[in-house]
Amino acid sequence: MSKRIGEVIPLMNTIPPKKYGGIEVIVQELSLGFAKKGYKIGVFCAKGSQLKETNIHLIESSPYPTIEDLSQNRKFEINEFLKVLSNQSNFDLFHFHYEPIVLNCTIDSIEFNFLNFIKKPILITFHNTTHIQEHIDFYKEHKNLWQYDYVFISKNQKDPLKFFPNSTIIYNGIDIKKLPFKNEPGDYLLFLGRITDFKGILEAIQIANLVNIKLVIAAKVDPTDEDFYNQKVKPLIDGVKIVYVGEVDFNQKIEYLKNALCLLFPIKWEEPFGLVLVEAMACGTPVVAFDRGSVSEIVEDGVTGFVVTNVDQAAEAISKIGQIDRARCRERVEKHFSQETMLNAYEQLYKKLLA
Repeated sequence: MSKRIGEVIPLMNTIPPKKYGGIEVIVQELSLGFAKKGYKIGVFCAKGSQLKETNIHLIESSPYPTIEDLSQNRKFEINEFLKVLSNQSNFDLFHFHYEPIVLNCTIDSIEFNFLNFIKKPILITFHNTTHIQEHIDFYKEHKNLWQYDYVFISKNQKDPLKFFPNSTIIYNGIDIKKLPFKNEPGDYLLFLGRITDFKGILEAIQIANLVNIKLVIAAKVDPTDEDFYNQKVKPLIDGVKIVYVGEVDFNQKIEYLKNALCLLFPIKWEEPFGLVLVEAMACGTPVVAFDRGSVSEIVEDGVTGFVVTNVDQAAEAISKIGQIDRARCRERVEKHFSQETMLNAYEQLYKKLLA
């Protein structure tokens, strides 16, 4: 009998995401990969999702009405969790892509752990870092959460919670076949993702101005960042040297990535895993990134790009970007960050929990 896995994800975006999305991309790769291996996959996700594979079944819920007011989203999460409970008999294992603090519910001042009501094996993947840093005391005090198996997506992300006894590191992986390799570099720098201060958009513009190379900004602006964009970023966009093309879909993203001279990733926070770093390298495009979060685990300094600490070092690195062999960038992704590598690691965990 085929093993039945329930993948449970936040209700922010559909699968696949129409444009910007991280968790959704990874769950898509997991679901498609395991379905092809013969697993029966149920995905608890936002309405409008589409995963066309024989062994995949979608259990949809209404998406979050907002990403700004998390309290408004709580009832949507609880509705999804209730669907998980009502579908327990249909699955052998549940894989949650929520942080445990979210699964620990408080209703009318009464705190309860939603996971206590699940009588099947549970695996939890941390996709974020903010919840860890802000709630480290919560995780230390709630030892009932230590009983579960956890996946962290980088060593840097795991470090604050190294006291969790059952945890492992599995890097995110991508289907490399979807990302065409290009050996010839383009002539522009690229900033891709989301326009917000901690993602380093202002630093990216500084770097581009220092080296006098065109910067293409392909990124979304969330409502919470509109003031920042209008006041700080928009005045710097001239449409010639600094070009803003807005949020892009997957195909547009690949075109910008493969044709770039390099990707700029001057982050100012502990990003647990920058998927765009892997996507860029898969296309052969090297990366110049600030040494924060998991950057040094993903980018091999001097081989697939340069890991730096400030704007001046980034500018110097770009002057040496021609030394990077774009084929080596692709090879690193094939070896460490492929869908197959990720699937094999998760399958070992699934088998352990189902034994």
